[in-house]
Amino acid sequence: MLASLGAELLKLRKRPSTWVLACIWLTVTILLSYALAYALLANAPPPTVPQGTPKAQREQLREQQEAFREEQLEALYPENLVSNLTPGFSNLGPPLALILGALAMGSEYGWATFKTVLTQKPGRYAVFSGKLLALGIVLALLVVLTFAAGAVAGYVITALEGAPVGWPAAGELVRALGAGTLILATWAALGVLLATILRSTALSIGLGLVYSLVLETIILNLPIQNKVFQNVREFFPGQNSNFLANSFSGQSQGGFATPQQPVEASQAALVLLAYTAVCVLLAAFVFHRRDVT
Repeated sequence: MLASLGAELLKLRKRPSTWVLACIWLTVTILLSYALAYALLANAPPPTVPQGTPKAQREQLREQQEAFREEQLEALYPENLVSNLTPGFSNLGPPLALILGALAMGSEYGWATFKTVLTQKPGRYAVFSGKLLALGIVLALLVVLTFAAGAVAGYVITALEGAPVGWPAAGELVRALGAGTLILATWAALGVLLATILRSTALSIGLGLVYSLVLETIILNLPIQNKVFQNVREFFPGQNSNFLANSFSGQSQGGFATPQQPVEASQAALVLLAYTAVCVLLAAFVFHRRDVT
């Protein structure tokens, strides 16, 4: 299996789609979470007040706006790295992870390379395990790079504002890294399952994106007040990805409180782990039993 792992890591490293998806993710994340947010705050216009407003009231409005700006800027500082970045993993992360998982598995069918690989020494389970481990390593590295890029962006903003630099607690950061990796792994596993069943990259990506971006949203917004349906809604993968990611936004972020979630972070993590395990086991079973041609 180690030989398969090394080969899969080499393929993922050499594949342009891996780098393109990683660059898109990092660019959009830093652009939205830091660059644009800071540009808007740095160039916020002064408050407009009617003519004839007393000087004391105008001064009060100015102080209120400045206090609000400081609260928003604090969310961009490195000490709030976790609460600023982690909620984004449930937005852009699922589609990109699903595409990466589908490409990692489906491309082998499109290029007809499985026949060549499986005639060598590794068995099907070894090849499949090596592919999944390599994919997991790439996703974990992507999560680490995301937080590293966020830390650099936050440090730059702190330096521009002349504010003291603080950092999140180590335990808090480790939990955020685990949560981000779990969210991406769940959707990558779904991409692997679809590509294995359909033996196609394009179709598996298309169906996966339709579900993640459209179908689940429609289901969750159906005006059905049935208690069973309301309970079932709490076990969808996208919904639990949101629950787990947003559980970190309740920490200090500009002094604003986050509404109580219907599902705790621990339960959301267990649901995502269950989805990941089911997708992996089903994909392994199908890959082992079916013809790869």
